[in-house]
Amino acid sequence: MTHGDSGGVSERWRTALADAFAGLQAERLPPGQSVLPGPLAGAIEHASLGRVDAFRVGGTPQVVRRTRRSLADVPDEPFKVCVQRHGRSVVRQGGTEIVLRPGDIAIYDTSRPYELRFDERWEVLAMTLPRRALAASDSVIERSMSHGWTTADGRTGVLGHLLGSAVRDTPQPGGATHLGEAAIQLLSSLVGGGDQTDPGEALRARVIAHVEAHASDPDLSHDAVAAAHGLSPRSLHRLFEGQPLSAMAHLREFRLLAIRAALLDPAQASCSTATIASRWGFPDPSHFARTFRSRFGVTPGSLRKGSLTSV
Repeated sequence: MTHGDSGGVSERWRTALADAFAGLQAERLPPGQSVLPGPLAGAIEHASLGRVDAFRVGGTPQVVRRTRRSLADVPDEPFKVCVQRHGRSVVRQGGTEIVLRPGDIAIYDTSRPYELRFDERWEVLAMTLPRRALAASDSVIERSMSHGWTTADGRTGVLGHLLGSAVRDTPQPGGATHLGEAAIQLLSSLVGGGDQTDPGEALRARVIAHVEAHASDPDLSHDAVAAAHGLSPRSLHRLFEGQPLSAMAHLREFRLLAIRAALLDPAQASCSTATIASRWGFPDPSHFARTFRSRFGVTPGSLRKGSLTSV
């Protein structure tokens, strides 16, 4: 949704920004400092990913600030990650100033005052997460907030792709939390230092996120997933060697869990089992019934009948 007006500072945009980010304030740049004079305006898109919230935010030149007065509104003292998509921004917190260009990433603490300055039209991907979600000590996290990460670190692109896909394509039921956890793992590897990180970890997280985001696609195959990530089919096999599940096994498990949740959902009682199964890539009822029973030890019909009689 886009917010703005032609009469100066847009109260609608300021309200939308404050509602989305717990009192964050938007202000116009001082006179003469904006290369694009005009009304204050912007747009916000949001996706909830379990412990993570993902946003796409963009707008006209402006300054957004977290003031001391608004700190009481911050829930659970979350961290925020900013992935620059377009334009240039400057992140200021305490005595630290980080300049972000397209593809760069910075992390900052929303329980403290901070400022983001945008001198031109801009777009960022933002991610908020609880303080204790990161697998890193307080001292390591503090050091991570003193600098940004550039596109020289390939994980920045992976994280940006994951967040952008989540906001653009609403995750399938049950997939949102998995995407959020994948984002947390990627960020933890950045914050904790990449030297000790499995080089395949970020790529596996990206593959899993892709599989879950496209789980309802009946044409999703091993070769299609490999091609989407610039891999050969054999390389995709090797990527998941030693993991609990292969990429396709993860897809099958994700689909079966989604179907099971739908069968147990009273709101979907009028939808046939075959329709639900087909929606999740099982067009053959006999094959689906065998696969479902092998996984859960009960037929789809029995599971559904038991859930309805217990209501």
